[in-house]
Amino acid sequence: MNKSKHILTAALLLLSSFAFSQNLHQEMKAVLNINHSTIHLTDTISFPNAFVTGHDSLIFYLNPHLTVKLISGDFSMVKTAKQDKQPDALRYALLKTGQNTQKAVLKCSGQINDSLSTGAAEYARGFSETKGTISKKGVYLAASTFWMPTFNVPLFTYNLTTQLPANWLVVSQGVRTENDTANGIRTVRYVCKFPQDQVYLTANRWTEYDTKAGNVAVQAFLRTPDKKLAIRYLNMTGVYLNMYVHLLGPYPYSKFALVENFWETGYGMPSFTLLGSRIIRFPFILYSSYPHELLHNWWGNSVYVAMGKGNWCEGLTAYMADHMLKEQRGQGAEYRRNTLQKFTDFVNPGNDFPVVDFRDRHNAAEEAIGYGKSLMFQHMLRQQVGDSLYIRAYRQFYKDYRFKIASFGDIETTFEKVTGRDFKPFFKEWLTRKGAPQLTLSDVKVRKSNNNYLLSFRLSQIQKENVFPLTVPVAVYFEDTVILRKIHMRNREMYPMLTFRQQPLRLEVDPQFDVFRRLDKGEAPPSLSQLFGSMKGTLILPENSLYLSEYKKLADIWKQTQEIQKKSLTVVFDSDLKQLPKEGIVWVVGFKNKFANRFTIQKDYARYFNAQQLKTINELQKTGALVYAIPNTDNKGQTIGFVGANIKESISGLTRLLPHYGKYSWLGFEGSRPSNILKGTFPPLHSPLHYNIPVKGKRPVIKAKLKPEPPLATMRH
Repeated sequence: MNKSKHILTAALLLLSSFAFSQNLHQEMKAVLNINHSTIHLTDTISFPNAFVTGHDSLIFYLNPHLTVKLISGDFSMVKTAKQDKQPDALRYALLKTGQNTQKAVLKCSGQINDSLSTGAAEYARGFSETKGTISKKGVYLAASTFWMPTFNVPLFTYNLTTQLPANWLVVSQGVRTENDTANGIRTVRYVCKFPQDQVYLTANRWTEYDTKAGNVAVQAFLRTPDKKLAIRYLNMTGVYLNMYVHLLGPYPYSKFALVENFWETGYGMPSFTLLGSRIIRFPFILYSSYPHELLHNWWGNSVYVAMGKGNWCEGLTAYMADHMLKEQRGQGAEYRRNTLQKFTDFVNPGNDFPVVDFRDRHNAAEEAIGYGKSLMFQHMLRQQVGDSLYIRAYRQFYKDYRFKIASFGDIETTFEKVTGRDFKPFFKEWLTRKGAPQLTLSDVKVRKSNNNYLLSFRLSQIQKENVFPLTVPVAVYFEDTVILRKIHMRNREMYPMLTFRQQPLRLEVDPQFDVFRRLDKGEAPPSLSQLFGSMKGTLILPENSLYLSEYKKLADIWKQTQEIQKKSLTVVFDSDLKQLPKEGIVWVVGFKNKFANRFTIQKDYARYFNAQQLKTINELQKTGALVYAIPNTDNKGQTIGFVGANIKESISGLTRLLPHYGKYSWLGFEGSRPSNILKGTFPPLHSPLHYNIPVKGKRPVIKAKLKPEPPLATMRH
């Protein structure tokens, strides 16, 4: 997640845009008292001529818990009317009183200790949040804190000198030019000559590790010393930097640092990433979230987002990081299917919106649009122009807009300049419209004409929204080969006819999930996302369970989370029901639930597990925790979810963790702090977009397999 974008949205949308803003400079000295959660800041602001000319007052915002004094400069300072659109800051004005308006010195001081939010809204978001804090656990100050005077400019430069206890370290943007201790005090100075949209000040009792990747300093700051962990991150940082430099152009900063945070976050800042203690120790993070945050240094943290025109950087970063790494393992189609499944499960007419209206992720539906639909937009754009032009266009976009603010419109202009094509209709269709197409396949026929085989079929869009212009790949299978064709669909129904020299044996529409669309239930495996995404559901508590109190807390939090997203979850006891509800999804909770034995993965899905997995599942049913999602055998359109635990203390952890495992059909956990040891998905039901063509009344035998497309870029070691 590009933290620097979403916390600035509310503030910067109020601020005027000045072409000269990069010339405003703030020279700051911050003295932190960790024990008292206080900051004493001296800020010397150098204003460019164009900034003060023609303006009688210069506006800035500041944390309401801080006092501010004007020390020098030909200004007077007044507190102005509070802005309803910006409740987290007070609004001040510097009024010109003389000729010395090129510089002002402000002193700010006070306590900053905003607590972490951990309620239902944070469960919906997927992470806890704070506006900013100075505490013994750590220091986190950002634009959301308004810990420094924030002027009405989108970009500026700064230098920051921080003093704090000697056993603490500081990380900010830019180049660290001083890191000295004397008399129990550490002094750290960062110089940032490139324009920024905010200043981060983070600090903790870290152990520092470092190396070099070419001219870039690669660093790791860990709260608990762990040389092996640090080396893994330092080595992979060099690999990722090399890959992205070759793909996009020079890395924009002189360093990149992995910084361990004191609560669970996944933030990407200019030249460093702030990840939680548990997160950095998950083995998959190094190959998923970590490159995502590093790539944000190109997208979002050097080419900045014109947030009022839509947050383009999250979808693009997910596409060139998370998706691309899956492509490199031949799993791109699976990743796109999961992306489409999230949209299908979580987005409905009541919470849908165009991509250009996305600012930040607050829940799964917003993520499915701002990350997922935007990612699929990038994939379809790449399909339109081919890999070479796609890469060339984004290299040009990066070159033209580095340390500037850019929008979707600027991306469109760049692609038109590089390709010589008009992309206005394409960008308008996928960025400004709500909804998604939904495809059906029918009337598949093959007839022989002379020496040719004529394959005909009907392809339909069945969504309520107007027709979407699509380029739909279709795969035609023969015994030993597969041929891909593209169908340009402009009407609600089409009747393509394809001619081949051989007998077609199988037809698949969009077999690798290259088109943004809603999935049919038969195309995706049963999953937890179907449960969490449902508009209506019932959660059944086990009245006779020893863990009823803990299960009630799980139910209360999940119910609140659903209600925040304008969904409903009815909570009942198993003793109140004679049979399962027929409408909506159903959660069966607890091994002692009277409905628990009606649906079990051991009984109904044993064929999908090997002997060791079945053994582990049976053990977890007695000693650990099991979670799964399966279709109701009596009602195929209904998904049944089960969660049961044998360790009371693990239930709170499952409450928090399970929404993050949405793509899985089954999960196994062990321990009181539940550790995932089993996970997987059942195969999808029969896809209605796949059709086997009988040969002499028999199912065809097909040896051919469709190969994945080459990745956009490969690892460079």
